[in-house]
Amino acid sequence: MKFKSIFLILILSININAKEIQKLVWPSAPDPARIEFKALITSPEDLEIKKGIFSRAWEFFAGSSEEERFVKPFGLHVDENQRLYVSDTGTRIVSVLDTKKNKKFIIEGTKKHRFISPMDIDTDKEGNIYISDSVLGFVYVYNKKGKYLRKIGEGKKLHRPVGIAIDSKLKIIYVADTLASKIQVYSLFGKYIKTIGKEGAEDGSFNKPTYIALDDDSNLYICDSMNHRVQILDKDGKFISKFGKIGDTLSSLANPRGITIDSNGNIFVTDTTFHVVKIFNKKGQLLLVLGHYGEKRGEFAIPEDIAISSEGVIYIADSYNMRVQVLKLLKNVKSGG
Repeated sequence: MKFKSIFLILILSININAKEIQKLVWPSAPDPARIEFKALITSPEDLEIKKGIFSRAWEFFAGSSEEERFVKPFGLHVDENQRLYVSDTGTRIVSVLDTKKNKKFIIEGTKKHRFISPMDIDTDKEGNIYISDSVLGFVYVYNKKGKYLRKIGEGKKLHRPVGIAIDSKLKIIYVADTLASKIQVYSLFGKYIKTIGKEGAEDGSFNKPTYIALDDDSNLYICDSMNHRVQILDKDGKFISKFGKIGDTLSSLANPRGITIDSNGNIFVTDTTFHVVKIFNKKGQLLLVLGHYGEKRGEFAIPEDIAISSEGVIYIADSYNMRVQVLKLLKNVKSGG
């Protein structure tokens, strides 16, 4: 009996320790945890989202029943209804995943042009969906059910549109024209308004800008990727500040790509060269680094875009690991900055 009791205690101890090992948080102890790993998404089925009747019918006639897996997830967006949007440059589609209604659908382009390289996604107050395609050279607009409405970029040609950001208050969309090294501004109906910046390294100029984020004051946060920095501009495009530089220190930025801002004003930036996510405060001071190169949970291989929901759920396009990683901001600890 004594041996059995010791054995049971040993088993319970192992189980408790296993649970502790399974829990992944940042920063590590003894510092208080601020962010917790939650899940890996390699396909919509990982979110327990079932295929709609039209998807099932198409598979029946097409003779395909393979699981839809991400190949090269790139752009991310979460709307106010917690719908997750994922662009995949490998499958050339955008997946719209509604976990609350347990539904999903995909957008493949238009009747005339299928997507070649869908990059970024954003939505407006009406729920319309905006998708940039860097090869086709347009931002395509759909209603919330995925019906094609129009495209943006005809009045002022886009060379290689990548990141987009919608300011619903001003009813405009900012487009990072990466090849032209400029930010183009349009109305939500496609009318060209103005160009921000030019190619260069001085303040307010860009060298291959990629993704864009907006704060509550309509300030722009732009990943000026090949200048190895993030630039912050006001709504008129005037330079406010910058942070980041090339180097091998933790606070340096080799190739900043995806960017988003949490409810505390902290700035999350993916760095594809270092294979990490770096978190900065409003002053551009480094607060925390998430991950390193690898295939395990909490490790990354060329993380592209990043998005944070209003509920504090963090989604990271772990592109070369063919998945989206899900983290969570912990409510019981205030973020720094």
